[in-house]
Amino acid sequence: MSARKIAIVGAGPVGLEAALRARREGHEVRLYEAGRVAEHYARYGPVRLFTPFHMNSTELGRGLLRAAGLKLPGDDEALTAVELRDRYLLPLSRLPELAGVVREGARVAAIAREGIAKGRMEGRASRPFLLRIENARGGLMGHERADVVIDASGLYANPNATGSGGLPAPGEETPGARFERHLPDVRGEARSRYAGKRLLLIGDGRSAANVIADLDALIREGGDAARTRVEWVHRDRGGEAFAPVPADALAQLPVLRELTERTNRIAREAAWIGHHAGATVAAYRLLPSGAVEVTLADEHGAETGIEVDRVLALVGYRPDLSLFRELQIHLCYASEGPMALAAAILASQAEDGDAPPDCLDQVSHGPETLKNPEPDFYILGAKSYGRNAYFLLRLGHQQIEDVMSLLAASPPAVRGVASKMKDEGMAGQGVVGPAPHDIGP
Repeated sequence: MSARKIAIVGAGPVGLEAALRARREGHEVRLYEAGRVAEHYARYGPVRLFTPFHMNSTELGRGLLRAAGLKLPGDDEALTAVELRDRYLLPLSRLPELAGVVREGARVAAIAREGIAKGRMEGRASRPFLLRIENARGGLMGHERADVVIDASGLYANPNATGSGGLPAPGEETPGARFERHLPDVRGEARSRYAGKRLLLIGDGRSAANVIADLDALIREGGDAARTRVEWVHRDRGGEAFAPVPADALAQLPVLRELTERTNRIAREAAWIGHHAGATVAAYRLLPSGAVEVTLADEHGAETGIEVDRVLALVGYRPDLSLFRELQIHLCYASEGPMALAAAILASQAEDGDAPPDCLDQVSHGPETLKNPEPDFYILGAKSYGRNAYFLLRLGHQQIEDVMSLLAASPPAVRGVASKMKDEGMAGQGVVGPAPHDIGP
């Protein structure tokens, strides 16, 4: 295989595994991370993952770490997000194979083809990618080139809005620090923000389920926490508050089964929860007292006002499309995932009829579904599923293998950046400056 310069965006579980796999194939790799390695898993923190360790890791990664003398979790062990980061992902990033590859605090702000506009069709494959790299403050660190780009930047940094139709509700920005969009550790770091407070919880997915379970445990501790009250906006399913889970998933994933059974029971029985099934947020207003007045609208448009101390919006996340705005990417009009993959996912789910999708039934749909109109640009991991919530890490691991097979099967369309560097006497240069240059090894 001809060695390529591969730029990978996002040092999460898929980005790290992709970097390891690409290095194993002899490619030169640079892995860019806007924050810290596995930043999103650090933020997801104490939440227990419902898939076991063997589904969240690869044979390659486990083998390299064991060879380095690291004691790994058991294959069937259910780790929290931060445990997976500390016990697997961080050690991966420190392997000799990734020495000099991972760059923390380097945000890829935009990607283009050097010297060619988005609208030009011919000659795109003959131009290297150009990546604009910024620091945490948005300052320019430089522009860097690559032959291949893998976007594994994930979704967790881009929360959805809470208003009708997915738009921000009027005043959504006004609560400031009293408004959170990521799962808090309500029994740990976030305890003082939630214990004894009046809360508005929006959302009814697994993140909301974890919060309900943690708040129940917090309230049972007594003291000030016993005064905690929750106004909960969720969909009206005509039955259980949380979506049904396929029997096969419940049987194979005991953590998911326990969470689903427990939180549905709490939702039915807890006196500290006020339900607003089918309501939407019509407006927010920050009161002089510091409380937040929230206007809710029911399905008929009738409005109700409630007053809370905090708002926790767990309504899902969406892909950041600005990253590749200057590239030719065909996206699904519904999920915002790459069109070929989105169509394959939709077709496979349609075969199941009205049955709820089973995350365990999700499969890789093959290398061809990962191709974009932009040659050698691939979207992997959770971002490849867009707003479709049924992604599992094991799918991302298979996607990596699919991309490696594509690179092996097709020689570079142009002489790679690595070859150009040698001819120009620039091999080994890795200083980031304001002018475009090539990514280092």
